[in-house]
Formats: sequence, structure tokens, C-alpha cells
Amino acid sequence: MRRTTLAEQISQEIIALIEESGLAPGDEIPTEGELAARFGVNRLAVREAIRTLAAREILVSSQGKPARVHVPTAKVFEQILSFRLRQESLRFSDVLDARRAIEGALVRRAARRVHEGAADPAAANGLLADMGEAADDRERFVDLDITFHAEIAAMAGNGLLSLVLDSLAEVLREHRLASYTGHSLRGDSHESTLAAHRSILEAVRSGDPAAAATAMDRHLAETEQDFTMTP
Repeated sequence: MRRTTLAEQISQEIIALIEESGLAPGDEIPTEGELAARFGVNRLAVREAIRTLAAREILVSSQGKPARVHVPTAKVFEQILSFRLRQESLRFSDVLDARRAIEGALVRRAARRVHEGAADPAAANGLLADMGEAADDRERFVDLDITFHAEIAAMAGNGLLSLVLDSLAEVLREHRLASYTGHSLRGDSHESTLAAHRSILEAVRSGDPAAAATAMDRHLAETEQDFTMTP
């Protein structure tokens, strides 16, 4: 059996051990020696398995100490998506379709939670003010745009959808930079982009899921027009 295959099998065994033992983030897993004895393999194979899990952010390890359970972020998936986009096996139209599905669901849920008093739109409102001041600064405007949509996701209170959106962070940054450029080439003011965001937030703040989804869809339709202008 190839060592890489063995390391992958041990990785799955370690994950099962974590789940069966109820280990929480920050808890130490058994030492390499203990794991080697438990699985009937050598310590090198265990070490490779731990490195594999550390690369996936399931574990965090430091030299001379047992590895600890970690909470994976969206980083690994984000790197894959960014690579695929650059290799042209993912198109901007694919990203836009994904945004319609994910952000449409998020904005509906955000409006519902605001209506129920479970979410506060104050932070998103502050971001809009910052976007207004940064309209002529492409990099800052895009960063604030991404943060605004992330705040809508946070208001929605769905951890899984927020994680998916986080995993698209780098792809969405390239997506928005292209949109910003296309918007300028169309000769349109970025005040219109800001107005679209205001419409989204106003619908969320009013607690109207249908209106919020309509505002988001309209915003993304305008974004699609921007892409027709990019080279």
C-alpha cells in the first residue's frame, strides 16, 4: 500500500476518533506514538496523516506537542475555487449564478430575522456610509462591498451558507473588481451601485424577505451588465 494512501486512511481514522471521543476545538489528540500503536502503523505514517489534517485545518500541530483539534475555515475551498477560476474552468457567469442562489437565500433570511428582532442592521448601515466615501477608490470600495454582503450573511444567521460565501471570498473579490471596471466602462456612476445596496438594506431593515430578494436579484442583474463591458 502506498504511504500516501495509508496516510489518508489514518486521517479518516483520526477524524473518527475525534468524533467518537467528543473532542472539542483546542483539545489534544493522542500522541503520534499512541496513534501508531492504536492503528498498528509506524509513526511516520501517523505524522503524514496529521500533516494532511493540518493542511485541511482539521488539526493544528506544533513541534514536540500533540496536535489539537481545530475549526476549519473556508480557506482550503477558497484556494480551490480561485485556482479553478484562473484556469478558466469556472466562468464569471458560474459565480454570478452561485451568488443568486446563495445570496438570495441569505437576504431573505436576514430580513426575516430583522423582523423577528434576532438581527441588527446597524453594522451594514455603517458599511454603506463607508462605501459612499470610497466610491472612487476601487480597492477599498470592493473590500467594503464584500464586507457588506458578508454582514448580510451574518444577519441571516445560517452558519453553513455563511461558510459557503466565505469560501468564495477570493473569487468574489476578482468578480467584483471586474464588475467595478465594467461599471466604469459603461459610463455609470458608482452611486448607482451604492443605491442598489441601499435598496437591499432598506428591504432587510423593513423585514420584507420578498422585497429583499427582489432587490438582491436586481443588483446582481446590474452586475451581469457590467461583465458585458469587461475584456
